[in-house]
Amino acid sequence: MSKQANPTLIGVFVLGAIMIATIGITIFGSGRWFSEKSEFVIYFDESVNGLSIGALVKMQGVPIGAVTDIQVQLDPNTKKILTPVFIEIEHQKYKQLLQFEALGSEQGIMQQLVGNGLRMQLQYTSLVTGKLYIESLLKPESPVKLLHLNTQFTELPSITSSSQKVQKNLADAMQEFQKIPFQEVFVELLVTIKSIKKIAESEDLQLAIYGFAASLKELQGILTSFNRHSDAIALHAEKTLKHSGQAMQKLDQSIEPLMAEVQTTLASANHTLANTDKTLAQFSNTAEDVGAVFSDDALLQQNLNNTLDELARSAKSLRRLTDYLQRHPEALIRGKGR
Repeated sequence: MSKQANPTLIGVFVLGAIMIATIGITIFGSGRWFSEKSEFVIYFDESVNGLSIGALVKMQGVPIGAVTDIQVQLDPNTKKILTPVFIEIEHQKYKQLLQFEALGSEQGIMQQLVGNGLRMQLQYTSLVTGKLYIESLLKPESPVKLLHLNTQFTELPSITSSSQKVQKNLADAMQEFQKIPFQEVFVELLVTIKSIKKIAESEDLQLAIYGFAASLKELQGILTSFNRHSDAIALHAEKTLKHSGQAMQKLDQSIEPLMAEVQTTLASANHTLANTDKTLAQFSNTAEDVGAVFSDDALLQQNLNNTLDELARSAKSLRRLTDYLQRHPEALIRGKGR
């Protein structure tokens, strides 16, 4: 009689077959089993707390590799503890991103990329969890820092992360803050407060404040009075300007007649002087005509009489003008009254 099969054993074999098939599909389906990879080492000049094995290596946010190991190493020259990080990079990924042709070995290509500015930097996956990943950047302006302590793997240069720079700046600021002599500052502050209190309680300050308050009150009264009479002041100013304009207009109107009268007087004087010259010329002609000259109907006698009359009239006009200006000097501005 044949032995009956154990159902439990059959179930275990079936479950194991399913798991093996799932793992095989996952590995071979993703293509990572046959992908070409190269290992590199990076020395970060900062803490790698938050970076773990299996963390991604990215370029422009696209995963191109992963962290395979993190070790601790002592620098024989500086006696400084170092944390070399070992990574593996898929060749096909970064070739597609950089459109790089296969020229020589993969390590040679990476060295050429380093010369073109390839740098590795730690960045946070999440500020909440504090987990880190490695970002590949192209920054040719940054210097290349290599330690050459590992001869088995090609070394990639690193640059300080922005978060590390912020922490360093905060640490420097805290150090400078700690250097402030707070005790001395506090003592000086107390002295200053006491001085202010002493000044505030002084009698001179109280009198000054009282005087200032009185001045403000007086100024307020002046402004109130000015506001009450502002309309009248404005109206008076407008009238004053109007009268000034009228006075200037009258001055313009009176200047021309006055100048015409002065010109007439000067013309009369010139005419009188001309007649006088003629008369003197006639006197110098001959001594024989003296009797005829002084006769009643002589031409010289008539001219002399006319000249004397003109001189008298001119003198009279000048005397009248002088007397009028002495009595009314405002006539030079307003003109002669009607």
